[in-house]
Amino acid sequence: MKIFDHYSLLCFSIAFIILLTVFISAEEPEDKEIIGVVYDIRTTQNGYTFSIEDTNGETIRCFFRNELSEYGIYSIEGTFSEDRSMLFVNSVRTVGQNEF
Repeated sequence: MKIFDHYSLLCFSIAFIILLTVFISAEEPEDKEIIGVVYDIRTTQNGYTFSIEDTNGETIRCFFRNELSEYGIYSIEGTFSEDRSMLFVNSVRTVGQNEF
């Protein structure tokens, strides 16, 4: 009786590949660029929060250390929190300003 026959080796190989795939494809935080209308700018103790409505109509709550002085259209880049409830903004670029 062999300790490892061909089928056992095949099963262990497949299990190893599946485990390796799970660890490699683990979702890492990625920077996301969003273009939209910024509104509801509020001051916090550590920075500023605001909402942005993107081109799909989705509203995203954001945090940024620097003040956005005006409502308008911005392009922002950042990383989502683990629960995806907040976007931590790394950079902001003005796309256009509206007269309010």
